[in-house]
Amino acid sequence: MLQHSITDIDLTVSEPEPDFDEKHDVTDITVDDSMDGQEPPPLADNYEAMKKKFLPDIPDLETEAENVHTWNITGWSKLGKKEHGPVFESGGSPWRVLFFPYGNQPDFASFYLEHGFDEDTIPENWYACVQFVLVLWNPNDPSIYETHTANHRFTKEEGDWGFTRFCELRKLTSGKWNTDGRHLIEGDAANMTAYVRVVKDPTGVLWHSFLK
Repeated sequence: MLQHSITDIDLTVSEPEPDFDEKHDVTDITVDDSMDGQEPPPLADNYEAMKKKFLPDIPDLETEAENVHTWNITGWSKLGKKEHGPVFESGGSPWRVLFFPYGNQPDFASFYLEHGFDEDTIPENWYACVQFVLVLWNPNDPSIYETHTANHRFTKEEGDWGFTRFCELRKLTSGKWNTDGRHLIEGDAANMTAYVRVVKDPTGVLWHSFLK
């Protein structure tokens, strides 16, 4: 499972898709969903419990804003190669989920968090330090979900970050996620919830890659 930016890609649908194999891979932060012996995992529609488990506070960092947004994805099998979720606000900036239903790499669904600015409206020196979680879940059974977590410094030049191998497509549509044999995608639909925490950057270089 890969986590990286696809910043250099033109995100307009009319442009041809680039060769994603050329992008650099970065190890992502994954969370163990197994039982810890004290309490069962939270349900995906219990946003406060999910945030507590999967978006823990980072010591010495102060939260500037925190928002939860759920995108109801319907007609999955009829979606295009690339889709954008609705724009929502957090920390004074617009955000949305970028979704490749059939993946940037074969056989995997890919999800990224990206800023929601239009290319001609994004401030020149804009940036945001964000801790985020993306959760794909079954709206009919919120005990069934896949979740991944990351931290990233979003900038005009590097405006998206996420997971190329978010989940294997075969697992989403035919994998048995519980003893009832249910799948994560049911009725050609699923929910994607983004937990976005914008944190303050007292040093001015928090999570800076120093590549540009």
